[in-house]
Amino acid sequence: MWNHISVTNKMKLTMLIAVSLIMLTASPLFSSVEAGHAPQLKEMIQKGDHTALAEFYKKQAEEARHKAGDMKTMASEYLKKYPKNTYAKHCEKMENRYLEEAKEYESLAEMHTKAAKEGK
Repeated sequence: MWNHISVTNKMKLTMLIAVSLIMLTASPLFSSVEAGHAPQLKEMIQKGDHTALAEFYKKQAEEARHKAGDMKTMASEYLKKYPKNTYAKHCEKMENRYLEEAKEYESLAEMHTKAAKEGK
């Protein structure tokens, strides 16, 4: 199979596979990064630092939206290469999950912003 594919196309295919694997395995990495924030979050919660919590959740929402954008791009790339396949559908599902995650983080940020304004 590889003999009939040009070197440039082999490189493109290899890159596409590599990016796909990174995106598919990234979730555990992001979970461990978030777990690294646990002591920081615990301290903010204990102090009742709603301003810091709101900022933290705003950043988390931004990261989730960025991940969603990456998945949208990935879906587009898959559709170019495999228009009649389902790879893109998986990327679209992941994009939607990240957008939902962003909404939840935004909701938390709004609650903490309101609490900070009320002095709670």
